[in-house]
Amino acid sequence: MPTIQFAAESTTLVLNGTAITDLAEGDFVELNPVNPHTSHVNSSNGGVSINRRFDADVHDLVVRVQKMSGSDVFLNSASNQDEPVVFNGSLKEDYLRDGVAAAESYILENGTITTQPNNVKNNQDGNGMMEYTIRFRTATRNI
Repeated sequence: MPTIQFAAESTTLVLNGTAITDLAEGDFVELNPVNPHTSHVNSSNGGVSINRRFDADVHDLVVRVQKMSGSDVFLNSASNQDEPVVFNGSLKEDYLRDGVAAAESYILENGTITTQPNNVKNNQDGNGMMEYTIRFRTATRNI
């Protein structure tokens, strides 16, 4: 599935009311659709049954934050809870379209951290980073 990338320096990520602010300059926040949007079942004589999948809106959010930052502490604390922490929030990117300011946003609903945080390096500035993957049941694009 294709990855939707948001430039860290023009993106606002809010999870459970907390702004995730410690993104590395030059990095990207990624939103990855997990499943196809529709399913096709072919039949004889050229027939086809097309249905929208009930799990079509599931997305993985991949975010890298600076190690030991407030955002890392917030996400690490959620990752270490006995019961999974459910995240709701939004992802917004500001950009220019024909010289006019615009924004694209996604509403993120019912997500949980799905993998252990991963220690990574940002190629541009070499800072220590922690990568978190959060799977959301729904990521709805607003334009």
